[in-house]
Amino acid sequence: MEPLAESQVVAGRYRLGVVVGRGGMAEVRTAEDLRLGRSVAVKLLRTELAEQDGVRERFEDEARSAAKLSHPNAVSVFDTGEHEGVPYIVMERLPGTTVADLIAGGALDVETVRRIGIEVLAALGAAHAAGLVHRDIKPANVLLTPDGTAKVADFGIAKSAEAQTHTAAGMLLGTAAYLPPERLAGHPAMPESDLYSVGVLLYEAVTGRLPFHGDTPLVVASAIQRGTPRPVRELRPDLDPGLVDVIERAMLTNPYDRFRSATDMAEALGGAAARSPEADAAPTTRVDRGDLTTQRRATEVLSARPTAQASGTGASASPPR
Repeated sequence: MEPLAESQVVAGRYRLGVVVGRGGMAEVRTAEDLRLGRSVAVKLLRTELAEQDGVRERFEDEARSAAKLSHPNAVSVFDTGEHEGVPYIVMERLPGTTVADLIAGGALDVETVRRIGIEVLAALGAAHAAGLVHRDIKPANVLLTPDGTAKVADFGIAKSAEAQTHTAAGMLLGTAAYLPPERLAGHPAMPESDLYSVGVLLYEAVTGRLPFHGDTPLVVASAIQRGTPRPVRELRPDLDPGLVDVIERAMLTNPYDRFRSATDMAEALGGAAARSPEADAAPTTRVDRGDLTTQRRATEVLSARPTAQASGTGASASPPR
């Protein structure tokens, strides 16, 4: 089976453009929706995998999972189908960048980190309420619109918390550096697992480095399971304690010691914006306008009404308490 060529029209509607992303299972192409006259992104299962039933089923599960969620901080899915034996997913195309691109330039400013964290957690809160766990939160999967709004992409390995199963040969889906200890120990993903991954993302965003390092994914996984990362305060002594506490609590080894929900973690991030070392040292009546803006943003994002078409709670199995 030959790869689909540039300018080829998929399903009589989507004219393919250039490749903008490629992973182990699929590639993402720019495309034009000829019917509606808009730019979209089309994710295509790699042609050499299209005839493998297990891979095809997982890709189709991706479409169903992503289509269950409609939220301003999640990339929207418009259409799915199959063209010449190749399954595809049509998604919202964002002309901006990713959080990974930002971090590549070094540690981010605190307000940007808080805002991104709050918006990512808003999307996850909606997903968790719909019974979905993302399972692959990382900077490359957080897209930024031209105005800086964060949108979580690639709910591709998201799975119903009530229907999780291990993949063939015990394979873990996700990126090693952002996986929580319970996943590496073989337990199914749970909402708290996503919160750990957000904690790693925030750690990397404020320090410019990952909490755990290694030459191979297995080395990284071993480091995650056997130890704690270098404290954020050692790398960024200028950060306010509230923000540091949020990051480090999200990354606690026991998932039940983390935040109870994405909403709780987002509210803690918003609350941390109102605290500073100076404010903790002495009471004051002065209120910083930037602090109010961050708190207001947390309230606005968390009050957005998501549309979800699934229900469910919790994971089918949990790590030991």
